[in-house]
Amino acid sequence: MNRTLGTLALAALAAASMSQGLMISFGTRETGTSAAIGENGGTSGGIEWVNLDGQTLHTNSTWQLFTFTMATDPLTAFAGTTANGVLDGVAGTIENIRIKNTNISNPIRLWIDDVTDTLNGTDVYNFGTFEGYADGQEVMFQEPNFSGSTAPHLVAGGTAKVDNSVSHTGNASYRLDYQYIDGTAARWLRLTTHPTTQPQAAPTIRYDQNSVVSFWMKAEVVPEPSSMIALGLGAAALLRRRRK
Repeated sequence: MNRTLGTLALAALAAASMSQGLMISFGTRETGTSAAIGENGGTSGGIEWVNLDGQTLHTNSTWQLFTFTMATDPLTAFAGTTANGVLDGVAGTIENIRIKNTNISNPIRLWIDDVTDTLNGTDVYNFGTFEGYADGQEVMFQEPNFSGSTAPHLVAGGTAKVDNSVSHTGNASYRLDYQYIDGTAARWLRLTTHPTTQPQAAPTIRYDQNSVVSFWMKAEVVPEPSSMIALGLGAAALLRRRRK
């Protein structure tokens, strides 16, 4: 019976997660860098959103691909006096990944892997594999609460670290644990690569040569203990009804 209750509770939780999602886009800083793809491209220049909130990450614990075509995706000015909804120059950096809430109030666990810039459809630069780093090390992206832009939207104590137990390819990925202060769609996370104190900070990407920036993500909603109790009670009631 306990096994049946557990199965029913997990099924109910999975069904709830399927209906939830996070809106994904990213911000590029127009640094005009001459650095190689994936190398530190600097921290000065305006920031443009690429395809603002245009893609959805479903919180169903599956790896999902997010792609951005730099020449044609819509741009929205975010920060800096030169931000104008147009890409200036031929190269810049990934300044942040924007993760916007829809209706989730519980803690979220999220992984990122294979951050890539592909040129002309054939030249693939996978600079964000997170391989070769120790478990728990902060690489490329700061902890969720770092950015003053979005810290007020988050519960304190979020973490970001290399995870050598989960990956899309290889053996490692980058894991976030964080929580929005409530379940409203106004809440968002600016997962920034600034400043340049951590390895692989401010990675360079191209704007020309038919550049397509991509990364893989997966996420799950972590149930609060009270939610699990409620699911268990609901599963028990369902089981009793089935037995009558």
